Amino acid sequence: MDKLLRTRLVTVAVLAAVFGAGLLVGLAADRSLAAAPAADVPRREDEGRSDGPRKAMYEQVGPSAEQKIVIDSIVDEYRTAMRALHAEFQAAYDPRYRALLQETRGAIKGVLTPEQAHAYDSLIAERDSLAAARERRRDEQRSRDEEEQG
Repeated sequence: MDKLLRTRLVTVAVLAAVFGAGLLVGLAADRSLAAAPAADVPRREDEGRSDGPRKAMYEQVGPSAEQKIVIDSIVDEYRTAMRALHAEFQAAYDPRYRALLQETRGAIKGVLTPEQAHAYDSLIAERDSLAAARERRRDEQRSRDEEEQG
């Protein structure tokens, strides 16, 4: 029995040493792979331009007027189907997603001090506000795109 216990202790010690070494190597690699500030990264000529709405890929291949009419009708048909699918997906999964998100946030707050929980609530409110603003901008852009196309 003494030999078995010693073997287990040696095994645990070796595993802990390997885990610790891996952790240290990971931390060292993480620091050496730090991203450069965006201003220092060279950009391609065509990257990051915002000269208006992006061109659809099919427009970039130069379709004829007749092809463009057919392609536009295909895009409209699939856009309608995708919206219906998106609405179906949201109806089925959004309530479960939100419940899980609230449960996770509540569990995290249960670990925090009252001051930390208050700060956490503020950060959540800010994040949710930014997400809602992004969603509104996306909806507005979709409406503008639809008006331009039809």
